[in-house]
Amino acid sequence: MFIENQPTDARTHEAAIRIALRCRHVIQAVLREEEWSEADREFYRVAREELEAYRARGDRDRPPPAGMVRPPG
Repeated sequence: MFIENQPTDARTHEAAIRIALRCRHVIQAVLREEEWSEADREFYRVAREELEAYRARGDRDRPPPAGMVRPPG
């Protein structure tokens, strides 16, 4: 379970930051500059939640999102 004020390990934190910034760059053109930090926080939260869930249960226990195909193996 994701708890927002609970610390995570450094690798998960760093990966979530990288994912959040990359996601924000995708939509940055439609955001005002003052909205960038809010987008970063929201994308970070989603990325960290998914990374922690993946680590806790593994990818094979969850079906892929609609429209995505799981790689063989």
